[in-house]
Amino acid sequence: MQSARLSRSILIQLLLASLLLIVAGIYFSDTLAMIYLSNQQTSVGYALNGLIFTLFFIALIRILLLLFFYNREELALARFQGNLAANQGALLEGVAASTMIAVRVNTLEGMRLQHAPVQHQALAATLLASESTRTGLIRFIHNILILCGVLGTIVSLSIALFGASSLLDEVVSSSGMGMVIHGMSTALSTTMSAIVCYLFLSYFFFAVQNLQTALLGRIEEITATRLLPMYQMTEEAITQHALDLVREAHLLVQSLHDKIDAFDPDSIRQEMEQYRAQAQAQHEAAQTQLRELSATLKDGFRLPGA
Repeated sequence: MQSARLSRSILIQLLLASLLLIVAGIYFSDTLAMIYLSNQQTSVGYALNGLIFTLFFIALIRILLLLFFYNREELALARFQGNLAANQGALLEGVAASTMIAVRVNTLEGMRLQHAPVQHQALAATLLASESTRTGLIRFIHNILILCGVLGTIVSLSIALFGASSLLDEVVSSSGMGMVIHGMSTALSTTMSAIVCYLFLSYFFFAVQNLQTALLGRIEEITATRLLPMYQMTEEAITQHALDLVREAHLLVQSLHDKIDAFDPDSIRQEMEQYRAQAQAQHEAAQTQLRELSATLKDGFRLPGA
């Protein structure tokens, strides 16, 4: 259950990090309100920060779904290992058919029934490629998240430069100065949002990748050490099986020779003489009893010859 504990550990870390981020946001609410809400003369800051946070929450929801998914896979794998350890005939008892280990076992069983050779490398590469697609959206958001902050900085600096140009055109221009302050504030907020979201997402994205690698590694280890010997008959396995049979036959013959050598012909002859003498004595006793019975019957029924 090690990997299942790892999955729960990542979920707990995600919960604690989210709570810590919320507490920090509440504690610094005045500063954050000044950065994100004050001096906002246009909706550019709201749009850029909204884009960054939307991408971040989409990736975060996807991470949560993957953690629950892999937790289910790990529990199924632990149940399968328990069936293997108990030498249970139904290896997939209590294991959902849609899990990765069940799919692997059913694939090996189908190939065995078709007498097809099992290519472990191909199965491992196929599973790895299939699971890599699950993190595609997170990988995309992770790569562009910091670029969104750079985009926000560039757009905000452009607004600030526009405000500076207006300020130079009209020496007394409150709107121009406000635009400069708005641009610099937006640049700060978008950059800070992108960096914080990028760091948060990077940690848990790498944690999910490590969890995925550990799970796939366990599946391939079980396949190589336990499943392939059960479902694949290679030339080496057949040769080893034949050698085991020859070795067992040799031990059986040796055991028979030992038992034959343990026999004593003289003792056997004596026992046979004793059995013959006992049988002859029993035969004579039976004949004597028959004579007595015959004489008794003749006397009782007054038969002739009595």
